[in-house]
Amino acid sequence: MEVKLRSLSELEKLETSELERECRRLRVRFKPVEELTFADDFLFGALMYRREVCRGVIERLLGIRAGRITYPELQKVINPFYDSKGIRLDVLARDGKTLYNIEMQTAAHASLLLRMRYYQGLLDMDLLMKGQDYGDLCQGYVIFICRADPFDRNLPAYTFENVCLEDSSLKLGDKSQKIFYNVSAWESDCDGERRSLLRYIDSGDATSAFTRRLEELSKEVKGSNKFRRQYMMQNIYINDAIYHGREMGRAEGIATGISLGVEQATRSNILSFYKNNVPVSLIATSVGKSEAEVQEIIRQGQTEPSSC
Repeated sequence: MEVKLRSLSELEKLETSELERECRRLRVRFKPVEELTFADDFLFGALMYRREVCRGVIERLLGIRAGRITYPELQKVINPFYDSKGIRLDVLARDGKTLYNIEMQTAAHASLLLRMRYYQGLLDMDLLMKGQDYGDLCQGYVIFICRADPFDRNLPAYTFENVCLEDSSLKLGDKSQKIFYNVSAWESDCDGERRSLLRYIDSGDATSAFTRRLEELSKEVKGSNKFRRQYMMQNIYINDAIYHGREMGRAEGIATGISLGVEQATRSNILSFYKNNVPVSLIATSVGKSEAEVQEIIRQGQTEPSSC
């Protein structure tokens, strides 16, 4: 027997404890809040919003002294033209002289390398569209933290910058670096602080002062009513998409109707999740589509005329 879902507006009015009971009643499947780690998008974003965490992660990954983080911007959307493919960034931070884009990659994607190229291009375009000149482009890092080794070389870090093929000592000097961190190879990292951070992301083992602080903050955030509510509501949105998709399919009364109903409801809810700042990677995982498919649905939704 299908469990009837309350309206989302009703759910949003429930106390946190009531919302948790409702999730159990509805059999909404999601990773328990207590089991979330720094590698999970939702907790990663919540912690990186704290300047001390954002700066600490940047300094340990890059081995530098970062300036004061003026603002960590989470889930920033860059969509310069109505008919272009936009992107939604996990974390975009500045320290006054440098731009840092940090993405948590929990799954392997065939297009990961080209995706990084596109991110760099749109970040530069976003800067220049604000009226700046080429000379105003600052030092920039696009950083992908990967759970799986993107190059199968078992290196903890893969750093790329533009170098002349005819003379490898000649660098282009375009103030940009693209870096992939492979947390599964933390044991081979010679940098102690970075090794501890990569190990923490990979296994949850806190072995340094900074990662122990991350663990403390993680417990604090996960114990927050606000965080728990936002996380549960995000997963209820996803459950709601599946439920209504099935209902629309049943109304058609045929197998093709079921498929169509699920797709229509999923599409509608993908757009709803996007407007509510649900990470694209989590939307894709939850609805069983690739991130490219989710991005395309979002792009189409943004170009459609409003029915209002």
